Parts: sequence; C-alpha cells; structure tokens
Amino acid sequence: MAGDGLVRYCPECKLSVYNFSEMTEAEIKRIAARREGRLCARFYQRTDGTLITRNCPVGFRRAIVRISRLATAALTAVMTVSPILARPGPERLTPALLLQIKEARAAFSVEVIDQTGAGIAEAQITLLNEATQKKLEARTDASGRLRMVDVAAGSYLVTIESPGFANSVTPHVAVPHPTPTRSR
Repeated sequence: MAGDGLVRYCPECKLSVYNFSEMTEAEIKRIAARREGRLCARFYQRTDGTLITRNCPVGFRRAIVRISRLATAALTAVMTVSPILARPGPERLTPALLLQIKEARAAFSVEVIDQTGAGIAEAQITLLNEATQKKLEARTDASGRLRMVDVAAGSYLVTIESPGFANSVTPHVAVPHPTPTRSR
C-alpha cells in the first residue's frame, strides 16, 4: 500500500486505511466525523488499553530469554566436561575431590484459574520483595501455570493481572529458605 505512517491507500478495496495508533484522539474523531460509510483503520492495543504500532517488545524479549537460556546450558555443559577431558590417562575416570556448596535459592509456583477451574494463559504475575523492593515479573503458560526458580527467600507481595478478570493482590506470601545442597 502506498502512503505514509498515518494513511495508506489500499488498491484492492479502493479505500484509505488510517493508522489510528499514530494519531491523537482528536484526529481520530475528526476522521470518523468526516467519513460516511465504511472506514478502514489499523491499530494495535495492549492489554492496558494503550495503542502500539511497532512490533511488541515483549515477544522479542521472550526470544532473547530463550536463546540466552540455551546458550547458558551449552556453556555450562562445555565448562563441566572440559576439565575432565583435559586430564591425562586413568585419572580421567577418577572423580575429582572437590566440594561445592551452592547458595540455597527457592522456587515459586502458582496456577491461575478462572471460576470454572480452567487455567488462565498469559496472566501477568508480579512478585515484589517486601524487604528489598526488588520486583520479579513473569507470565503464566498456556495452562495457567508459572514456576519461577532462583527466587530469594523472603516475604513477597504477589499481584496477578489478566484482561477480563479482577486483579488479585496478596501481601506477605512467604518464600521459605530451602535446604542447602551439597554436591561432591
């Protein structure tokens, strides 16, 4: 379609297509008042009601997170195997006498369901550490479940938001200290 960021001409339907996402409310009302009959418009609306026109940064962010997780797993595997392969001879089969103590971190799991018991996909979950004010955010999967790992123990304010549903705010949700793990 030929045109600019505000209006483009569609040769198939022989109409101008207006990009409402790039216009003010007054401009949109003026166009709607002038037009009689069919009006073609394009806009993108977020769940909070704001309009967007460019690619949503959330989808791009998800792709980056997936790629970084795969890269982290691959790097961890290489770093784990390389010292063992570097040893000469039969010592390669002897386990290293190394003691590692890992910092104890907890996991937080939640399932968001509606009145019928069906899971609510893409519900926004926000954990706010009540002591440090550190905020963690994530979305539920297609079945309404979310598991956040590596969460610092403490007391959290948990907020659940999803379009079409009332927001849920629960203060003082305790994430307990897990038992420390030791590996040899």
